[in-house]
Amino acid sequence: MLPVILKAATDEAYNNLVNEYVETYNEKPSIKQENAWKKLLDLLQELNVPHPIILEYPIFTERADIIFADKDKAVVVEAKGWRSVKKLGDNVVEADGELHLDPCYQLNNYVYKLNFFHSSNLKFKGLLFLYNTRDYSSEECKTLRTIEELRNELKNLPSGDLNDARKIVDSKLMLKHTFIELVKKVKEKRLKDVSKVLLSTGYGLTEEQMRVLKDVLDSLDKGERKNFIIQGESGSGKSLLAITLYLEALSRGYFAILAYKNNRLISAVRQALGSELSSLVMFYSTGRNIGIGEKGFDEWFSKHIKSKESKTDIDLIVFDEAQRMTDNVIRNSPKGKINVYFYDDSQVLIGNEAGTRENLLKYLQNVSEYKLSSPFREPKQYLEFVRKILQGEKAKSGDFDFKIFDNITDMFNELKNEKNHGMKTALICSFTESEGDNNNKTSWESIKNIRIGYPLQSGFDLYKGMKYEGNEIKVKWLMDEKTEYPRYWKGELDSLKYCSSVYGSQGFEADYVGVVWGRDLIWHNGEWIVNSGPITDYVGGSSSLKKLANNPKKRDKALLLLKNRYYIMLTRGIRGVYVFFEDKGTAKAVKGLVQ
Repeated sequence: MLPVILKAATDEAYNNLVNEYVETYNEKPSIKQENAWKKLLDLLQELNVPHPIILEYPIFTERADIIFADKDKAVVVEAKGWRSVKKLGDNVVEADGELHLDPCYQLNNYVYKLNFFHSSNLKFKGLLFLYNTRDYSSEECKTLRTIEELRNELKNLPSGDLNDARKIVDSKLMLKHTFIELVKKVKEKRLKDVSKVLLSTGYGLTEEQMRVLKDVLDSLDKGERKNFIIQGESGSGKSLLAITLYLEALSRGYFAILAYKNNRLISAVRQALGSELSSLVMFYSTGRNIGIGEKGFDEWFSKHIKSKESKTDIDLIVFDEAQRMTDNVIRNSPKGKINVYFYDDSQVLIGNEAGTRENLLKYLQNVSEYKLSSPFREPKQYLEFVRKILQGEKAKSGDFDFKIFDNITDMFNELKNEKNHGMKTALICSFTESEGDNNNKTSWESIKNIRIGYPLQSGFDLYKGMKYEGNEIKVKWLMDEKTEYPRYWKGELDSLKYCSSVYGSQGFEADYVGVVWGRDLIWHNGEWIVNSGPITDYVGGSSSLKKLANNPKKRDKALLLLKNRYYIMLTRGIRGVYVFFEDKGTAKAVKGLVQ
């Protein structure tokens, strides 16, 4: 597996790189990549320095070309063999006829991420090595052109040994801010060049993210009418890129709207951004005919927004979680000159949600399509592990803190321990046993609001007589989207006394998440089945999970939606996910699947 550690550049190193690349990605490297490695190894042989060398070090979705190791610091070298380079904007260049991320931005992105998130606590610095051109220059990073210049720079780095290189390779890269925390950080800076603000916090954009940003902004500048659809799996940075697009457009004077369906997420984003920046954070679907994708929006918009704005046309609408759109909402949604749809059809939750690639391409005109690749939040192996478990296959969770608890109080103790060490924790529960009291959302007295405890609305008595820290165990649904949810995700409410359903967990994350796996998706006779009795989710009316689960002809659809829900819940943790099963047979079965 990548990276490759070299004591010195040798002829065998090329074959090592190819073999490790194939093992990591299960595909052969391109001819272009192979030729780049050959040239780079020739240069390293000519360099001939005593430092151990780390090649192709993975940094979330990307890879650093070279890291030279020392006892307490390291040098990251981004090597480019481009022959001609022309800047096209602040963060994009044209190199040898192709668009690329600005090399200094790319290098600084690696260095910031390593300094912010690398668990070794080494100090990383960066050097840009452009060995074929003098076209490019920048004050954003130190640029070298020759082997001699690179050799002189490395003279200031005392040589480490292979153990120092392994210390870097064996350490973890761990994200340190939740999405809402990042939004607040961006808001606190000047609203200009948001991508540079993110870079300084360790959350710089990748080349594929920056390409989306550039293409959308270019279309705005040209006055085009166009739709962009961007697919990305859980944790791939969709929401962060969506809000970056929104804020970048605002900073350039465009009339931009950021649209969601999730009222809990909207409330938290609005609070994080503040009143000035959140006035155009809106719903794309409301059920009251005033969402952007609903027929009454134009009339509502003319009455409430146009009269207050000097501009009357919407330049840009950014739709996050577009997989939750219905067919009609997709048809009615392109109200901006530019419309951007972020979606992941594996996160569809209700029977009538239709925001799939097929439907977006069916209903939208003049479409440009993109895909965000590997995830940021959890390791790729862990995401594959979750998928396999939900398919009933044996799997390994990899280098990720995944635990199953036989007793919920043990899980609470573990979460509390992480919280005492400064970690953000959260509880997410299956939408079962109690339905939530929409007429008394904040009430602890309404039995409908209690998800864990005794008695429960369903009569389920698993928690009867169970105590935690001397008190009867009692956990309430998070219900009020304007008060409870924003306070909970900002850490102002006790994370072990409130829990979110899957609807409140989309778009959010915590360092450690405790998942209460309910009796809705259970293992029976060697396969996953839907158990409709405990389900209390009536969201969506005739298309709700409860209705589908009770209809024998639509049981397969209900099973798919349940698997989607558990995939979401099991991928909210940045550092770890802990699970307690309310069905003991299912707990035993999943333990047997976990290798």
